[in-house]
Amino acid sequence: MRVGLRRADPSRRAVIHDGRAHAALQQDRRLADELAVRMSPSLVFNEGRQRLYGNVGYRVIEANVRELLHNPPGEASWC
Repeated sequence: MRVGLRRADPSRRAVIHDGRAHAALQQDRRLADELAVRMSPSLVFNEGRQRLYGNVGYRVIEANVRELLHNPPGEASWC
């Protein structure tokens, strides 16, 4: 038995061959270009004003989200 190689079911093949997978990839690429995302993983907050790149700890992510949720729009953020 081959490990890691299994046949795609017909619905997966259809997505690949009818162009939906390629269209989804291109949509993701356009969004990445629009947000100037250059690495993975990247987290973009606050309409692109805040960015976290790379292997960021959950406490840093949580602090950024909490800061955004608790401060009114337009007010300076500490994160």
